[in-house]
Amino acid sequence: MDYQPAYKTMAEHQQVYDLIWSQMPHMQKRTSSTWWFFILLPQGEEGYGPRQMMFSIATRVGERIRISDMWLPGLDLRRPLDNGVDTFAAAAVGWYCDGETVHEDIVKTTAVTRLSLPDKTVECWADQADGNRYGYEICAASSPPLSLEAHIIGEKGSAHFNAWGDLNCLDNAPQEAINIDTPFGGTHFIAWRRMHFKGDFDLPGTGKETLTGLCYFQRVCLNVPTFPWKWIWALFPDGSMFSAYVPYAGLNLLRKGYTFFNSNRKEQATLSIAPKAFWDWPDARERIWLAEGTRITPILGRGPHPHFEVTTQNKAGDFMRFTAVPYGHTRFFIDRPLLGSRLESHWNYNEYMFRMENVDGRIQNQPITQATMGQGFGSLEYTWGLGL
Repeated sequence: MDYQPAYKTMAEHQQVYDLIWSQMPHMQKRTSSTWWFFILLPQGEEGYGPRQMMFSIATRVGERIRISDMWLPGLDLRRPLDNGVDTFAAAAVGWYCDGETVHEDIVKTTAVTRLSLPDKTVECWADQADGNRYGYEICAASSPPLSLEAHIIGEKGSAHFNAWGDLNCLDNAPQEAINIDTPFGGTHFIAWRRMHFKGDFDLPGTGKETLTGLCYFQRVCLNVPTFPWKWIWALFPDGSMFSAYVPYAGLNLLRKGYTFFNSNRKEQATLSIAPKAFWDWPDARERIWLAEGTRITPILGRGPHPHFEVTTQNKAGDFMRFTAVPYGHTRFFIDRPLLGSRLESHWNYNEYMFRMENVDGRIQNQPITQATMGQGFGSLEYTWGLGL
């Protein structure tokens, strides 16, 4: 683990890093939700993929909530906060794609969770009747500076790994990506978009092994209703990264379960809201924004899951076009009873593992194709519903 000089001071990085261990309780509202997650792409023969995995700790406000069919008490806005320690109920979930098959529920449990700024840990562990202990913990690692350590143990597998960033540019360091706080709600999240990882894994289909690769870490505090979006994070073999985020409005606000409309016209009848996209080289060069005309368009009828046509560009002439072709899908959802359980708010999170096909682009006069860059893999979120 070679340590490289920070592009900001260590004190500035430390201020952001410390926010990982808070869910910003002073910002929370009755619609608030919080989650901590890693997406990991192990290095393979084709690049970073096709194997992928994700592990998440999630909670939200409410007397009683349901996360992926597990009932648990929701966050209490009046809960005590003693000496930087926050205690609440949360769910720990995780999946693994071996490149062909998606193995659900590597870990799937609820537990009283302890979030501690002094100890720099978030611990979600549940003791089982058979004496086993299942759950998920993220904590500060001792080396290199400002790195993370994660431990996941579930009925179907386990993972123990360290993750660290080079701290030499925006996307290789922890970033306070959004900090919006208003009387009506807001959002606060910490994003660490490109980290190295290394650790020991015991997973279905592949068994015990040591894996290395690149990963994404995020701590999200969403203090407005969970709303629909489409989001992409993708990597090429050299570590170059493409990402796009497209919040949207449409009839999908009312959709429940894993279903689609009966035509592409209806599925695509949405209004994008302030879409963003960018390209980032693997070194310390500046991020290239690609915000103009960013679209992530679902196309039905090409297989069991939608394909997604992705386009974006900027005024300097940089552009990206490709098709995100899923080879795996998993689903995560959060429900909250309303009006004495007569109604229920529903937010449905779909994650697709995908290959990049038909890649055509140019960034800073460098052609971006499969021939020049190799095979790209990524994760795509297509969410719908509205979590009130």
